Amino acid sequence: MSDVETRIEQIAQVLGQLDDTQVPRNIRASAKEAVDNWLLNKKKDMDVRLGMTASKLDEIFNDANLPIHYGPLCLQIQTALETLMSENKKSK
Repeated sequence: MSDVETRIEQIAQVLGQLDDTQVPRNIRASAKEAVDNWLLNKKKDMDVRLGMTASKLDEIFNDANLPIHYGPLCLQIQTALETLMSENKKSK
C-alpha cells in the first residue's frame, strides 16, 4: 500500500470517530458516506476522492447540530485532506 493510501486509511479511521451516539444520525450518515463513497473509493480519481471528502467534511463542520467537541476533529481532518490534495497536485 502506498504512503498516500496509508494516510487515507488513517483519515478514514479518524472520520470513523464521528460514528458516536453523541453525534446526530444525519452527521454520522454523512461521515460514513464521505468515507465509503468518496475517500476509500479507489474507482475515482485521487483528486475527486479528496475533494469530495473535504466538501462533505465542510458540510459536517458547518452543521449546527455537530457537538462542539467534534469541531476540532473536523478541522484536523480537513487539514490532513488539504495537505494530501496539495501533494497530489504537485505530483502531477
